[in-house]
Amino acid sequence: MKKNVNFSIVKIMMNKSGKTFVASISTFFLLWLLSCPILAQQPGQRPDQPTGQAKNDVIPLEKRIGHSDPAKAMPGKNVHQGTGTLGMQTLLGRGAVTGLAFMHHGPLGPKSSIGHHFHTNSDEMFLILDNDCEFTVNGQTALLKGPMGVPCKSGNSHAVYNPTTKPADWVNFNVVTTIEQPRPAAMNPPAQGAPGQGGGFQRRGGYNYSADPSGLFEMGDDRSTGVTLVKKPTFMNTGQLTKENLRPVIKMDGRKDTVFYRRALGPGAFESNWAFVDHLLIPVGSSVGSHYHAGVDEVYFVMKGKGKVHVNDEVADIVYGDAVPVRAGEIHSLESSATEPLELIIYGIALEKGKLDVVDVPLSMAKLQMFFEVEPANFDAFVKNYIDVYVVALRRQVGYLGSRLLRRFPDDVSKKIGSPETKFTFEMELLFDTEEHRVNWTKTKEHDVAWAKTSGMAKSYQWFGYDVVGWDQVADPMGKRNMTIEK
Repeated sequence: MKKNVNFSIVKIMMNKSGKTFVASISTFFLLWLLSCPILAQQPGQRPDQPTGQAKNDVIPLEKRIGHSDPAKAMPGKNVHQGTGTLGMQTLLGRGAVTGLAFMHHGPLGPKSSIGHHFHTNSDEMFLILDNDCEFTVNGQTALLKGPMGVPCKSGNSHAVYNPTTKPADWVNFNVVTTIEQPRPAAMNPPAQGAPGQGGGFQRRGGYNYSADPSGLFEMGDDRSTGVTLVKKPTFMNTGQLTKENLRPVIKMDGRKDTVFYRRALGPGAFESNWAFVDHLLIPVGSSVGSHYHAGVDEVYFVMKGKGKVHVNDEVADIVYGDAVPVRAGEIHSLESSATEPLELIIYGIALEKGKLDVVDVPLSMAKLQMFFEVEPANFDAFVKNYIDVYVVALRRQVGYLGSRLLRRFPDDVSKKIGSPETKFTFEMELLFDTEEHRVNWTKTKEHDVAWAKTSGMAKSYQWFGYDVVGWDQVADPMGKRNMTIEK
């Protein structure tokens, strides 16, 4: 089992001629290195895979998760012409979720800063999980108490300074304002840092006609000395990310437990499709139910504690510092451990700006599986009866989720694939949100009429009932529906 980790300032130690010394990395080289598409890629993504085309369906969940590791937090000095040292690990790279440029995590050293700078084509948010830091937006600086996040909309300037004598636990999330469309692999230039993208630099000594030096613009201001602090900032922030600011939510996404939740930032805080930042606390032994979003990608970052995340039919243990990417359409749920609560920040990016949705997939679903022995001469009539009679009656019932009618392969095909012999030729599956609603359906007049016509066409029949305890549903099981539009 993984242990919780805490970051401290990391130094590169080298040995030469029997002497040990510290080697620093320049800001230029560090940022180039971390923004390079090959090195800042999604966990498990191939270097030659086109941008935004990560095949999550073949990469195990454990490898899609970004795991914080202090040893991988590369140390850099004077980042964005700031002062001191910043340790930076890429948890998730470009393409891990829609629109993501990068997600970094590491320690911002004592008396250290990320210098004052602009991104003109991406939104960014610095999050401090502990400590008190001086945040700057458009030249205004305020001392804010962690845990706290401060977003910076594209085209605005920002910086952060750690005035204390201990490292600050820092997270950075950056979303591009224009989602790149994938190009054929043959059209992609050699990977050398993407021009015109925040944090990107062209290869040293190279010539790039398309480069945009204003994509990332540094102001030569480290914000460490001579800065006037305002008592109360006029720029947006998440507020303190503490339990006192959360509200209880009972039965979140269909579970019976009470969790604590707050939407800290909404779509108005961002220029890009970045839609929200949520704070969620799941008490010991509690959970958030299975649900999915048809139009939203998410990243779950573990602030504290440990637990489990379920994504479709996979499950993984998660602890402090883990970043879990969840794509639109993937059914997911969360649970804390038996000994520690699970506290998370949730970053949401809409596939279409301003359109958010959530669909619960309750584990209380009940499925009835019925088998029918039907003569070949009645096959067509049996199928027509299902469409014209049974489905029509089912759609009037409270809690009905869906059904399907299956016909067994012909005997010669069944024998060829090794299927056991059976007299049943059809299978009908009915899905209700609860067993109670399924039972209520059997007491209606519509059921009596539909069942009489259906069973009358079969020589024999039998059925089984199931509780649905897992479900991998890629497409929207409820079909098209209206989404909540938030502005």
